[in-house]
Amino acid sequence: MPFSFIDIEEKKTRLLGFLFFFVILFYFLTAYLLLVILRNAFASREGFFWPSGSSVLAAFGVALLVALLHWATSTSHLIEKLSLSIGAAELDTKDFYHKGLQNIIDEVSVAIGGRRITGMVIPSVSLNAFALEDFQGQAVIGVTEGLLTRLNRAQLEAVVGHEAGHIVSGDCLATTVTCALAELYDELFSRLKAGMQRSRGRGALLVLVLLLIIFFMRFLSTLLRYFISRQKEYRADAVSVRLTRNPLSLAEALSLISTNWRGGGAMGERLESIFIVNPNFSRLDEKQGFFSDAFSTHPPIAERIRILTDMAHADAKTLEEHLKKDVWVSPVAKAEFTETKSEAPVAWRVFVDQEWKGPFGLEELQKSGLLTPETWVKPEDSGKIAHAYEDEALMPVLSPHPAEKKTKEEFACPHCRTALGELYYEGVPVQKCPHCEGVFAPSRKISRVLIRRDKTFDAEVVRLAEVAIRERDKRIDGFYKQKPVNAWVLDCPQCGRKMRRQFFVYSYPVEIDRCVYCEGIWFDSHELEILQYIYENKEHFFDDASF
Repeated sequence: MPFSFIDIEEKKTRLLGFLFFFVILFYFLTAYLLLVILRNAFASREGFFWPSGSSVLAAFGVALLVALLHWATSTSHLIEKLSLSIGAAELDTKDFYHKGLQNIIDEVSVAIGGRRITGMVIPSVSLNAFALEDFQGQAVIGVTEGLLTRLNRAQLEAVVGHEAGHIVSGDCLATTVTCALAELYDELFSRLKAGMQRSRGRGALLVLVLLLIIFFMRFLSTLLRYFISRQKEYRADAVSVRLTRNPLSLAEALSLISTNWRGGGAMGERLESIFIVNPNFSRLDEKQGFFSDAFSTHPPIAERIRILTDMAHADAKTLEEHLKKDVWVSPVAKAEFTETKSEAPVAWRVFVDQEWKGPFGLEELQKSGLLTPETWVKPEDSGKIAHAYEDEALMPVLSPHPAEKKTKEEFACPHCRTALGELYYEGVPVQKCPHCEGVFAPSRKISRVLIRRDKTFDAEVVRLAEVAIRERDKRIDGFYKQKPVNAWVLDCPQCGRKMRRQFFVYSYPVEIDRCVYCEGIWFDSHELEILQYIYENKEHFFDDASF
């Protein structure tokens, strides 16, 4: 039987109360153990001594104060801190891949009652997804760039539906809070370990004692996080199936994620509870029983897939055949294109009181009083669901007297001194010179370009890439021998300061011009394509494919 809103809120309150009690207990046990150790370490008589009742009471008071401080600092700005820990950023509203993800998130948001959910993305080639929530009711669903380039739309919808399941079932807030509380001890554990390695003598012994205590407390904290995590994945899978009516797509997505790199060793790997699949492979995850339930963050992938295929009245062989036949369709029709502005819609439907009303024209919407910036709207001609504030054509209704728009920022080519034009390169908005064909983009966008696979390469690019690899050592030697003044020649198209001529990285010997001030990168003609070709074929060029 599905949870009611009251059941979910009561469940969240109980879990959060238990978490707060656990934090108090955590600090009390830590203080008590320190009292026992210090009392006996500095005792003037032989024998074992227990702390007095007044000392225990004082330790409890200190533990309570520290627990309150820890709770307050850990639970403030939850989403900002955890998203920073895993390297996630909000979606680029102009990126076509990101637009597709936001569209799916908006559709799922409407399906669960209009809850506003922010989309985020991790700039990583790994395959994974996550959800976060805070006490202010803000919710986030995010995926890795690798997931966007490997999953088809149906599979991506199933993954987003799974993460939305955590939000609507009430699991997400407790998991987010638990991760924030546990992260502090992971950091403390790492610092103490480093301190122990640098220390000698009695100092090293003291650090070792503290290290053992923190390790034990970290184990208890992790145990609580794992206890909350494991069963919620089954519930979220079920919610996804209910939202999408497509259990086989979620099974396909889980199979693809589990057989590729999930993010182990990258930022945020210790926050495994928030992810759809544990970033670190663990044999314990694939087992069942009391021990696995206590020490594993996620249920077995094979069992989750089996349940989903049973729902689809299929089996493992059917799933394998579907994956073999699966053809990924890019959200962009061409690797390079310019966006053309479409005509504004003439009518919209509005989501009010849990149903779509309309269609209404601009004048009707203005008189109806139904429209607010947060209202979900759907243009009649496209059917794309979005908030009213995201539709430029509705600005006259929302802001009858808008402020004068700023002029568009222009970028100048460092070679030709002419204005750069905006171009979508594999769905990523970049600036390109129409004369010399140089490309300028922030470094954060280049990682997206490298992960995606829309571009095809002509024979000239392939030849230049092979020459770059063959002459890598010679190019590096020549770069070191050049005068420093020759490395700062071109002006940055964005901030106007001098850019530094350097290799993108030494593994990929492609020279670029990097601005150390605004982090923009300038590629001369073909340099970006050469870099892409080397990256996409690194297994061919390097013995170690981790380059």
